[in-house]
Amino acid sequence: MNAVLLVDDERDFVDLLAERLQARGFQVQTAYDGEEALRLAAGCELDVAVLDVNLPGIDGLTLLRELKKIRPQAEALMLTGQNDLTTAVMGMKLGATDYLVKPVPIERLTEAILRAQDRRQERMEGQRMAETAKMAALGQMAEGVAHEINNPVNTMVSLAGWLEDLVEDLRTEMRAAKAEGLAGTLSEMQDSARKMREHGQRCKEITAKLLCLCHKDDTTPRQLNEAKGAESTLDLRGLLLGLLDDRKDRMAAAGVTAAPAISPDLPKLTLPPTGLPGADLTLALGNILDNALDAMPGGGQLWLIANAGNHEVRIEVEDTGCGILPAHLPRVFEPFFSTKEVGQGTGLGLSVSYGTVKALGGDIDITSQPGQGTKVLVTLPC
Repeated sequence: MNAVLLVDDERDFVDLLAERLQARGFQVQTAYDGEEALRLAAGCELDVAVLDVNLPGIDGLTLLRELKKIRPQAEALMLTGQNDLTTAVMGMKLGATDYLVKPVPIERLTEAILRAQDRRQERMEGQRMAETAKMAALGQMAEGVAHEINNPVNTMVSLAGWLEDLVEDLRTEMRAAKAEGLAGTLSEMQDSARKMREHGQRCKEITAKLLCLCHKDDTTPRQLNEAKGAESTLDLRGLLLGLLDDRKDRMAAAGVTAAPAISPDLPKLTLPPTGLPGADLTLALGNILDNALDAMPGGGQLWLIANAGNHEVRIEVEDTGCGILPAHLPRVFEPFFSTKEVGQGTGLGLSVSYGTVKALGGDIDITSQPGQGTKVLVTLPC
């Protein structure tokens, strides 16, 4: 999608440029000052920004600096009425990729925008390849760690359960013999066994999520062979409504009000064969909803919006919770990174969600402000 933002205080000039670019297939938005440009950039996806150097209020170079903070992946072109080499150099240092002198021929502007979009696409592809390699390496490490931990943890959980049963049998025998002298000791032993079992279960949950990072499941080779080449479809509307229904008791207890707006016309999603990466959207979307509820322990509002268009499905989960600090926001998809209290989270939920959505060819993005809530946008191809 050729999303272009034109920023110039000469209204007739920028409106004419917008009309001519739209006639050439570009999706164009216009702004007549820096403040309006930043507001538009914050609320929409952006490929290329074409900025006038001499703007009222926030000048073009300052606008470029602020725009890169909001949309670091966007390309920028600078426009000026003067052939000012110093301004051009400053713009390049701030991240502009081209410099055009007004009045610029529409053909030259079109070519510059297309070149900028190609550069952006190449950069994004490089980042995706690097991210894929990173996740693959992490998956291999996670698989090894999970398998090494699983065996002793399974033994711990089994022994803890056996110990609880043994204590209960001893308590029954003592009651029959009317020997209550060890009742306190048995209660302590039973409590310790219960805690051992709970912490062992928590370790098992962590290793299960580690295996999700490398897209491992319990599918047998025979099942994989039977499913080879066979795709499945998913009723996304039913899945989303089911996830909300599963959490209705938790929301009621916390005082959270849900406001679903799920389009009845959502298309069915085509999923890879069983056992291939990205098939489990239930876990991925459930993690996002759980995080939203975790952010509102004292109540709040939860929005779940889903609609389709332009060959993709957009799912928004927004809450009125505590929000995320700007310093933490770039790290939310990192495995084991968590803003929750120690023991309250594994730091793997969003990592698993990220891996699942990416494996399906989609994207996931988070915007948040401390004290003002968080919005998670998941985009999936139809």
